[in-house]
Amino acid sequence: MFALVVMAQLRAKSSKRAEERQAWKFQLVQLMYERGYERDVILELFRVIDWMIRLPDVLERQFLESVYQLEESKKMPYVTSAERFGIEKGMQQGMQQGMQQGEAAIMLRLMARKYGVDVVAAYRERIEKADADTLLEWSERLLFAEKIEDIFH
Repeated sequence: MFALVVMAQLRAKSSKRAEERQAWKFQLVQLMYERGYERDVILELFRVIDWMIRLPDVLERQFLESVYQLEESKKMPYVTSAERFGIEKGMQQGMQQGMQQGEAAIMLRLMARKYGVDVVAAYRERIEKADADTLLEWSERLLFAEKIEDIFH
Protein backbone atom coordinates (compact mmCIF):
# COMPACT_ATOMS: atom_id res chain seq x y z
CA MET A 1 0.00 0.00 0.00
CA PHE A 2 2.78 2.39 0.89
CA ALA A 3 4.30 1.81 -2.55
CA LEU A 4 1.09 3.06 -4.19
CA VAL A 5 1.16 6.27 -2.17
CA VAL A 6 4.82 6.84 -3.03
CA MET A 7 4.12 6.12 -6.70
CA ALA A 8 1.20 8.56 -6.65
CA GLN A 9 3.40 11.27 -5.17
CA LEU A 10 6.15 10.65 -7.73
CA ARG A 11 3.70 10.68 -10.63
CA ALA A 12 1.98 13.82 -9.37
CA LYS A 13 5.31 15.66 -9.24
CA SER A 14 6.80 14.33 -12.49
CA SER A 15 3.76 14.53 -14.80
CA LYS A 16 3.33 17.98 -16.28
CA ARG A 17 0.46 17.23 -18.66
CA ALA A 18 -3.00 16.70 -17.18
CA GLU A 19 -3.73 13.81 -19.54
CA GLU A 20 -0.61 12.02 -18.31
CA ARG A 21 -1.63 12.56 -14.67
CA GLN A 22 -5.09 11.19 -15.51
CA ALA A 23 -3.59 8.02 -17.02
CA TRP A 24 -1.33 7.48 -13.99
CA LYS A 25 -4.16 8.13 -11.57
CA PHE A 26 -6.27 5.49 -13.27
CA GLN A 27 -3.40 3.01 -13.36
CA LEU A 28 -2.90 3.44 -9.61
CA VAL A 29 -6.59 2.82 -8.93
CA GLN A 30 -6.54 -0.17 -11.25
CA LEU A 31 -3.58 -1.61 -9.31
CA MET A 32 -5.58 -1.46 -6.09
CA TYR A 33 -8.34 -3.56 -7.65
CA GLU A 34 -5.90 -6.03 -9.19
CA ARG A 35 -4.11 -6.53 -5.87
CA GLY A 36 -7.41 -7.34 -4.18
CA TYR A 37 -7.31 -4.66 -1.49
CA GLU A 38 -10.22 -4.45 0.94
CA ARG A 39 -12.94 -1.87 0.26
CA ASP A 40 -11.91 0.39 3.18
CA VAL A 41 -8.28 0.35 2.07
CA ILE A 42 -9.24 1.21 -1.51
CA LEU A 43 -11.39 4.12 -0.36
CA GLU A 44 -8.63 5.54 1.85
CA LEU A 45 -5.98 5.15 -0.83
CA PHE A 46 -8.40 6.59 -3.40
CA ARG A 47 -8.79 9.71 -1.24
CA VAL A 48 -5.02 10.10 -0.88
CA ILE A 49 -4.37 9.57 -4.59
CA ASP A 50 -7.22 11.94 -5.47
CA TRP A 51 -5.69 14.59 -3.21
CA MET A 52 -2.20 14.12 -4.65
CA ILE A 53 -3.10 13.96 -8.33
CA ARG A 54 -5.44 16.84 -9.15
CA LEU A 55 -7.07 16.99 -12.56
CA PRO A 56 -9.05 19.62 -14.47
CA ASP A 57 -12.82 19.13 -14.11
CA VAL A 58 -13.32 17.55 -17.55
CA LEU A 59 -10.52 15.02 -17.04
CA GLU A 60 -11.68 14.30 -13.48
CA ARG A 61 -15.12 13.38 -14.78
CA GLN A 62 -13.56 11.13 -17.43
CA PHE A 63 -11.37 9.54 -14.76
CA LEU A 64 -14.36 8.87 -12.48
CA GLU A 65 -16.29 7.36 -15.38
CA SER A 66 -13.35 5.04 -16.07
CA VAL A 67 -13.30 4.02 -12.40
CA TYR A 68 -17.04 3.29 -12.49
CA GLN A 69 -16.56 1.13 -15.58
CA LEU A 70 -13.67 -0.69 -13.91
CA GLU A 71 -15.82 -1.37 -10.85
CA GLU A 72 -18.62 -2.73 -13.00
CA SER A 73 -16.29 -4.97 -15.00
CA LYS A 74 -14.81 -6.37 -11.77
CA LYS A 75 -18.26 -6.55 -10.12
CA MET A 76 -16.75 -4.64 -7.21
CA PRO A 77 -18.63 -1.40 -6.55
CA TYR A 78 -16.23 0.10 -4.00
CA VAL A 79 -17.48 3.63 -4.56
CA THR A 80 -21.20 3.74 -3.90
CA SER A 81 -23.57 6.07 -5.71
CA ALA A 82 -23.79 8.18 -2.54
CA GLU A 83 -20.00 8.46 -2.47
CA ARG A 84 -19.97 9.34 -6.17
CA PHE A 85 -22.53 12.06 -5.49
CA GLY A 86 -20.35 13.30 -2.62
CA ILE A 87 -17.27 13.35 -4.82
CA GLU A 88 -19.08 15.30 -7.53
CA LYS A 89 -20.64 17.68 -4.99
CA GLY A 90 -17.24 18.27 -3.43
CA MET A 91 -15.78 19.04 -6.84
CA GLN A 92 -18.57 21.54 -7.53
CA GLN A 93 -18.10 23.25 -4.17
CA GLY A 94 -14.36 23.42 -4.74
CA MET A 95 -14.87 25.01 -8.14
CA GLN A 96 -17.30 27.58 -6.72
CA GLN A 97 -14.93 28.42 -3.89
CA GLY A 98 -12.06 28.73 -6.35
CA MET A 99 -14.08 31.05 -8.56
CA GLN A 100 -15.03 33.22 -5.58
CA GLN A 101 -11.40 33.46 -4.48
CA GLY A 102 -10.32 34.33 -8.00
CA GLU A 103 -12.96 37.05 -8.33
CA ALA A 104 -11.95 38.49 -4.96
CA ALA A 105 -8.26 38.50 -5.96
CA ILE A 106 -9.02 40.29 -9.23
CA MET A 107 -11.15 42.89 -7.48
CA LEU A 108 -8.45 43.52 -4.86
CA ARG A 109 -5.84 43.92 -7.57
CA LEU A 110 -7.97 46.36 -9.57
CA MET A 111 -8.75 48.36 -6.44
CA ALA A 112 -5.04 48.55 -5.62
CA ARG A 113 -4.35 49.93 -9.09
CA LYS A 114 -7.17 52.47 -8.92
CA TYR A 115 -7.06 53.56 -5.25
CA GLY A 116 -3.74 52.33 -3.86
CA VAL A 117 -2.61 49.44 -1.67
CA ASP A 118 -3.52 51.15 1.61
CA VAL A 119 -7.16 51.40 0.61
CA VAL A 120 -7.26 47.70 -0.32
CA ALA A 121 -6.09 46.69 3.16
CA ALA A 122 -9.16 48.37 4.68
CA TYR A 123 -11.57 46.40 2.48
CA ARG A 124 -9.71 43.07 2.05
CA GLU A 125 -11.63 41.07 4.66
CA ARG A 126 -15.01 42.27 3.43
CA ILE A 127 -14.15 41.38 -0.17
CA GLU A 128 -12.73 37.96 0.70
CA LYS A 129 -15.93 37.06 2.60
CA ALA A 130 -18.32 38.24 -0.11
CA ASP A 131 -20.18 35.77 -2.32
CA ALA A 132 -19.65 35.60 -6.08
CA ASP A 133 -22.76 37.62 -6.98
CA THR A 134 -21.83 40.46 -4.64
CA LEU A 135 -18.28 40.48 -5.99
CA LEU A 136 -19.60 40.73 -9.53
CA GLU A 137 -21.80 43.68 -8.58
CA TRP A 138 -18.94 45.43 -6.77
CA SER A 139 -16.60 44.81 -9.71
CA GLU A 140 -19.02 46.51 -12.07
CA ARG A 141 -19.31 49.50 -9.72
CA LEU A 142 -15.51 49.65 -9.48
CA LEU A 143 -15.35 50.51 -13.18
CA PHE A 144 -17.23 53.79 -12.73
CA ALA A 145 -16.71 54.63 -9.05
CA GLU A 146 -14.97 57.94 -8.38
CA LYS A 147 -14.35 57.12 -4.75
CA ILE A 148 -14.03 53.78 -2.97
CA GLU A 149 -17.26 54.25 -0.99
CA ASP A 150 -19.27 54.24 -4.24
CA ILE A 151 -18.42 50.57 -4.73
CA PHE A 152 -19.86 49.29 -1.45
CA HIS A 153 -23.05 51.36 -1.04
